Amino acid sequence: MKQSAIDRINSLRAFYKTTPIFTENIFYNRQRRQRLNFMRALSKNGNLYSYRLRRAHADAYLLDNMEPVINDGELIVGLPDLSPLTEEEQKEYDTLEQGMKFSPQGSHITSGHMALDYAKLVRIGVNGLLDEVNCRMAALDLNLPENIDKCEFYECCKVELEALVRLQRRYAEKARSLAESTEGTRKKELLDIAEMMDRVPAEPPRTFREGLEAIHFYNSTMWNLYYFGRVDRYLIDLYNADVAAGRLTHEDAVELYACFLLLPEAYISPSIALDAMVGGTTEDGKTVENEVTHIAIEAIEYARSANGKVSLAVTDDMSDELLKKAIRLNAIGCAQPALFNDRIIVEGLMRAGMPHSDAHNYCNTGCVEITPVGKSGIHVVSPYHNLAAMLLTAMEKGRDAKSFDDFYRVFEGVLHNEIARRNIDMNRAQMERARNGHECARVSCLTDDCLSRGKAVDAGGAVYNFVEPNFLGFSNAVDSLAVINALVFESEDYTVEALSDILAKDYEDNEALRQRIIHKLPHYGTDDDFTNSLAKRLADSILSGCKGLYTYRGSTLVPGAFSYYEHARFGKRTGATPDGRHAGYPLSSGSSPVQGRETNGPTAAMLSTLSWDHRNFIGGIAVNMKFTPSCMQGESEDKMLEFVRTFMRLGGFQLQLNAVDRETLLDAREHPENHSDLLVRVGGFSAYFTKLSPEMQQEIIDRNEHSI
Repeated sequence: MKQSAIDRINSLRAFYKTTPIFTENIFYNRQRRQRLNFMRALSKNGNLYSYRLRRAHADAYLLDNMEPVINDGELIVGLPDLSPLTEEEQKEYDTLEQGMKFSPQGSHITSGHMALDYAKLVRIGVNGLLDEVNCRMAALDLNLPENIDKCEFYECCKVELEALVRLQRRYAEKARSLAESTEGTRKKELLDIAEMMDRVPAEPPRTFREGLEAIHFYNSTMWNLYYFGRVDRYLIDLYNADVAAGRLTHEDAVELYACFLLLPEAYISPSIALDAMVGGTTEDGKTVENEVTHIAIEAIEYARSANGKVSLAVTDDMSDELLKKAIRLNAIGCAQPALFNDRIIVEGLMRAGMPHSDAHNYCNTGCVEITPVGKSGIHVVSPYHNLAAMLLTAMEKGRDAKSFDDFYRVFEGVLHNEIARRNIDMNRAQMERARNGHECARVSCLTDDCLSRGKAVDAGGAVYNFVEPNFLGFSNAVDSLAVINALVFESEDYTVEALSDILAKDYEDNEALRQRIIHKLPHYGTDDDFTNSLAKRLADSILSGCKGLYTYRGSTLVPGAFSYYEHARFGKRTGATPDGRHAGYPLSSGSSPVQGRETNGPTAAMLSTLSWDHRNFIGGIAVNMKFTPSCMQGESEDKMLEFVRTFMRLGGFQLQLNAVDRETLLDAREHPENHSDLLVRVGGFSAYFTKLSPEMQQEIIDRNEHSI
C-alpha cells in the first residue's frame, strides 16, 4: 500500500482515539447531543396518537438536528456530533432524563445484535425502500381494523427514512462548503465526497466506495448494534465494475476498507465491535472467496481496530493462502479475524429449524452469537445464566445426596428451574416491546418479512424469532462437578456440607486443598475422559432445560456458551467454587477450559473443547487459545494451519487466537502508556488490553500459553 494511504489510516486511528467515545468508554452510539434532541422531541410531540409514532418522529427530529461531521482525511463520512453540551443544555438534559423514567422504553433485553439486509440497501437504496413503504401503505384498506396497526408501522418507517435522506443531503452541502476553503488533494476529496453524498444511501451505490458509504451511513445513525453481514457477497459486483472501468485498484480498495473498519472507533465504546463476515458457502455449497474477501482480511492489518472487525467463516475448500493470512494477522497482534466453522454453523442452524437456503446466510452479531442475515428478530444473550452460581445453589440443596448421580440430578433441577424462570422474564420483556416498540423503524425496513407483513421487528415481523440464552462458567461447572465427585463420592474425604463450608470461607486455612484440586485432580482441557464426559453431560442438560420452552413470539430457545465481559462481571459476585477458583475471580472465558488448567498442551485442550456437540449451541461458542507469537509464524505457520484445519474438521464452532506473551501483558499492565494499541481476544471479542479492568487483565495473563 502507498505510504500516503498508510499515513491517512494511521492519522485517522490516532484522531478517533481522542474522541470522548474512546477516552470515556461511552456506551453504544447515541451520545448526549443526539439523546438530548431525541428527548426534546419526545417530550413535545405528545399530540401524536401513539408512543411508537412519537418515537419515530423523535428519531426524525434527531436526524434533522444532527450536525454533519466530516473529519480531515476521511474518505467515508457520517459520525455523530460529539461537541459537549453547554451548561444550559446539560440542565435541560438532566431534567428530560428524569422525565424519561416515566416513558415506556420497551425493555432492557438485548437490543440490536442483528445483521440487516444491506444487500437490499445496495440493490435499491433508501428511495427504493420508501417506494415499497408508500406502495404498501396505499394498498391498505383502513376500514379493516388489522390494517390500522400496519399503517402506523409504515408511517413510522416513512418518517425515519425521509429524515435520513435529508441528513444525507446536508452532508453533501457540508462537503461542498468545506471544499470552498480547501486547496490541493483534500479539495478534490471533499468534492468527491459531495458527489457521493448526493447519491447514497438514497440511491443504489454505483461504486465500491459508495457501497461502503451507504451501509455505514445507514448503520451509524441508529440506536444500537447492527452488523454488516456478508460484505464479500454484496460488494463484489461493485468492486468488479470499478476495476473494469479503471476507477479502483486492489490497494485502493484495501485503503477504503481500512477506513471503513476504523469508523466504529469513533462512535461505539472500545469494548464493543461491529463485524462483517466473509467466506463461508452459498446455498449450493460453493465456498465464497473473492477479491472482496481478501480485501477485508488484508485491511485488518492497516486498521488494527478493536471496534471494526472482520470474521472469517472457514470452509474445507477455503484456500490455504486466505487462512494463512488470517493466522498471520492474529500472530502479529491484530487479534482478528475470529475463525468460524461454516459447516458446523450451517448444520446447527438447520437443527434450529432454518431451511438450507437461509442457513448459509448467517453472521456473528456480537461476539460469536449467530443469527441469519436480514431476517432476524432474535434476542441474543437473553439472559446470561451463571452455571457456577447454580452449582453452589445445588450444593446447598444436595447436601444429603448419596451418590454423584443423585447430586447431579439436584444440580440439573436447579439449572432447569432457572432456565424456565428466566424465560418467563424474557417473555414479559418481549410482550412489552411488542406494545411500545424499541428498535428504530428503519431497522425493520431491512429485516424480512417486516415490510410485507406490516409488522416491526419488535412486533414479531422478522422471519426468525428464537431467543439465545447464554451459559457462563461452563468449564467451572465441569471442573467443580469433577472435584465434588472425587472428594465427596469417590474418596469420601469430605461431605458436600464440609466442602460448602470451605467455599464459604474462600479456602481460608485450606490452601493445601486448593492446590490439590488445581494440580492433582482431573480438569476439563487436558483431554481427561471423565471431565470430557461431564462436559457432554452438562451440554445435554442445558439443551434439555431449553427444550419445550417457548418465547412470547412463539419460537424456541437456542443456547450459547460464551462470554463477553460477563465472565468477569458475574465472577466478581460469585463465591468460591469447588474447582479451586477464589471468590470474585472471573469465571472461565466462554467454553474454554478454566484459566491455567490446559496443562497437557493445545491438542489436549482442543480435544476437550470438542468433546460435546457444538452444533446445538448456535447462541455462540468461543474457544480462546493463547499461543506464543513465534509458533504462528515462519516455519511453524504450516503447523498452525493444520491445527486450525483439524479443529474445524473435528467440529469446533469457533476459534480465537491470542498471540501475545506474558511479559508483554505484564509490562502493558504496568506501563499502559507504552501499549495503547495492544489488542487481545477476551470472551468472544477483541479489546485494547489497557482499556480492560484490572480483573480482566489478570484473567488474560493467567491463561495458558501454548506452543506447537
